[in-house]
Amino acid sequence: MDSRLHYRQHIARAATKGLGAVMELKRLKGMAPSTTRQLFTAMVAPVVDYASNVWMHACKTVPAYAIQRVQRIGAQAIIGSFTSVATGVAEAEAHIATIHERFWRRASKLWVDIHTLPRTNPVRNLLRGIKAFRRFISPLRRIADVCRELPKDTMEVIQPFTLAPWEARLQVILNSQGEEEEDKSKELAKAGWAVRIATSSSARNDLVGMGGTIRIPISVARAGKISETFSVTLGTREEHNPYTAELTAIAHGLNHLPAIKYRVILASSQVKGIYERYMMP
Repeated sequence: MDSRLHYRQHIARAATKGLGAVMELKRLKGMAPSTTRQLFTAMVAPVVDYASNVWMHACKTVPAYAIQRVQRIGAQAIIGSFTSVATGVAEAEAHIATIHERFWRRASKLWVDIHTLPRTNPVRNLLRGIKAFRRFISPLRRIADVCRELPKDTMEVIQPFTLAPWEARLQVILNSQGEEEEDKSKELAKAGWAVRIATSSSARNDLVGMGGTIRIPISVARAGKISETFSVTLGTREEHNPYTAELTAIAHGLNHLPAIKYRVILASSQVKGIYERYMMP
């Protein structure tokens, strides 16, 4: 039964919905190409790519003509070309990804998302039951054969947790916000009531590293350690960047702190966007 599935109805449904969305985009006149391109990426592409992991392997030649038509109309709406322009040329001029690039990008994201799930999740067990048959190869098996070489050891698994409503959240105060709060923090630092953390990151010779210094008040210092210094090489430039290294340095510094209460933590960094990120819930 599986070998007789051609997914023609799935492709036709995706093409019909995509055609309706791209025709609405084409009716919008007077917009810049960059704006039209963003609308195509946000409105048309997700409609066509929905559940494409199942039928993408069957989207060839004749079934793919309807999807290619959506691409051609979308590219024409972006650059305003003639209807006789080839689809490949229109896609290159409009700077939009082809359907196969989008399909495999979505498939690789699915493969990575499955591996980021906890091992107790039932979806994670689907990878163990993938079998290869000569007459029919399942869509997930095709994706697994292509994406098997993707690096999965360096992926970070973030365990979800809930924060109780009565728990106090981390309050971040930037230098550009509230001069009174800033002056109060400086006074606490001079009086020895504040914990000071200075972090930095660098990228040299294709390696990304981070480091910092922690200054702990004498009243809460453990084992007589008033100041601590750390320096770690995270990895290559392909896996990390200075921005994430700065976030890692701040997290590393906070993990070194003892269990303290009623203290002000002063963290200094050259990147302002780092602390704006901590202000987000």
